[in-house]
Amino acid sequence: MRVVMNETMRGWLELNETRESEPFEFTIKISLGKGPRILAPQPFAGTVRLKNRDFEGRVEGEITFQITGPKYELDFDFPGIGLVRVAGEKSYSISELKESLITCPLTVYQKGEAIGYAEVRYEDPILTFPLKAFRVESDNGTILANQ
Repeated sequence: MRVVMNETMRGWLELNETRESEPFEFTIKISLGKGPRILAPQPFAGTVRLKNRDFEGRVEGEITFQITGPKYELDFDFPGIGLVRVAGEKSYSISELKESLITCPLTVYQKGEAIGYAEVRYEDPILTFPLKAFRVESDNGTILANQ
C-alpha cells in the first residue's frame, strides 16, 4: 500500500518572446515516500495542458515538500519549442496565508535559460484539498480508501 497525492493546478504561462499570457494547467500524481523520505524530492508524472495551443501532453518531474512550501520542477515538450522545465515554489506567509497556500509562481526554462514565467493556483476550496488529493492505493493502483 502507498499514499498517493493527486493535484491539479491552473493558471497562466507567458513566454518572453511573445509576452502573451495563455492558460496553463497541470495534473500530477505523486506516490509519497514513507518516513523521512517525504522531505526528499518525490517523482511524479501527469498531464500538462496549454489550451490556446490545443495541446495536452505528458509531464514528469519532482516535488519537494519544504516547511516554507512545496518546490515544483516539471519537464515537458512545449509545442514548437521542445523540452522545457517549469520550476518554482510556494512561499508560505502568515500575512497572506490563503494566497500563499494556493498560489505558486514559476519560471519557464529551456537549456537552463529563463524563457518565460507562469503562475498556477489550486482552485478548489482549500478545505477540501485533503479529501480530494490523498488516496491510499494498493501496489497495483487499486484505490483502497480516500483519506
